[in-house]
Amino acid sequence: MIRRLIILLFIVGCEEHVSINNGIKWENNLDSAFVMASKSNKIIMIDFMAEWCPPCKKMDKITFSNTNIIKKSNEFIPVRIDVDKQHNIAEEYNGNARKYGGLGIPNILFLDKEKNRVRQIVGFHNVDQLMGIMDSVLLKLY
Repeated sequence: MIRRLIILLFIVGCEEHVSINNGIKWENNLDSAFVMASKSNKIIMIDFMAEWCPPCKKMDKITFSNTNIIKKSNEFIPVRIDVDKQHNIAEEYNGNARKYGGLGIPNILFLDKEKNRVRQIVGFHNVDQLMGIMDSVLLKLY
């Protein structure tokens, strides 16, 4: 009984920092992501999205569920920011939906460990498009 309780508490505690969606291990704490980026020298890939956003859902269903995209995401620190729940972060990085005065969503921002913008894309991107963008971002790293 106690063992089950400990496992349950561990799972609930982990949900706060990482959510797995279609195989990608999304962080939702940007501060933690910058710490990880400093240690690993990886680029942070922030997906600004909202639960009500049809193109965001399409990205989840078609693009982020692709095994090649999932594998490629391991070369980044993937972070998912819900613009409704983490409005201040979305505003700070201009990742808000148009209704909040931002560029629109889905909105993927690539940042280096010093918080420099490497690339930003807005709108739905299919597997081939996103794979090409991810590859070009990684080339800038080296």
